Amino acid sequence: MKRQISLFIALILTVFITACNKKEGFKKELQNEGYKAVITSNKPLHIGINIWKIKIYSPDGKPLTGAKVYINGYMPPMPGMPEMSFDYPVEDKGNYYEAKVNLSMAGTWQITIKAEKNGKTTTFKFGFNL
Repeated sequence: MKRQISLFIALILTVFITACNKKEGFKKELQNEGYKAVITSNKPLHIGINIWKIKIYSPDGKPLTGAKVYINGYMPPMPGMPEMSFDYPVEDKGNYYEAKVNLSMAGTWQITIKAEKNGKTTTFKFGFNL
């Protein structure tokens, strides 16, 4: 009986520790002129390469496929450091777009995402502190 109680306690502790160590991924929803962009990542934002999955929806709610998508990361200048601006390559994966966004350092980042299709450009912007 003591062995069963010990195993039960060990199981509860294992589940608790695993749940506490699981980090939430990243998700950001943006809207502009009826268009919607949903950016997700399996991991929280961090210094280094972040893999973003981007789904863009047209005003009628359908996925915007076949668009040219661009991502720019910008960090304003700080004392002793010039501004930084990076363009990140974006791959068309069919129903979504994927980008490897390299956040090279901690600080305030401003992100601009542009989607171009059939002569129409839609821009989404957001910022965050890393």
